Amino acid sequence: MIPGSELLRTVEDKLNIDHVPWANWRELAHHLKIPSNMYQEFDGSTAERKSPTKEVLQLLMQRTPDLTLIDIVEALEKIQRNDAIQIVTQRFPDTVGEYGRTV
Repeated sequence: MIPGSELLRTVEDKLNIDHVPWANWRELAHHLKIPSNMYQEFDGSTAERKSPTKEVLQLLMQRTPDLTLIDIVEALEKIQRNDAIQIVTQRFPDTVGEYGRTV
């Protein structure tokens, strides 16, 4: 995912929302094995933090440069965010392979 891309902004819009029962950026960070003490600093009001999802993904790119889009899609599947998976698979159907059919 390219920082600032339309794809990233669309996924961020979905995951930045703190509505129960939807899993959000916190659960994504957890399933991508980011220690909670690292991603807790991304938490805050919308006025304080523009996009915690973006910050999580940037942290992942720094910590795990070999992270793939499939890894992100697998984490989205674990938190049952098929809406976000659908956004990714529509944009990159060949890249995510088998996940294109789970949506």
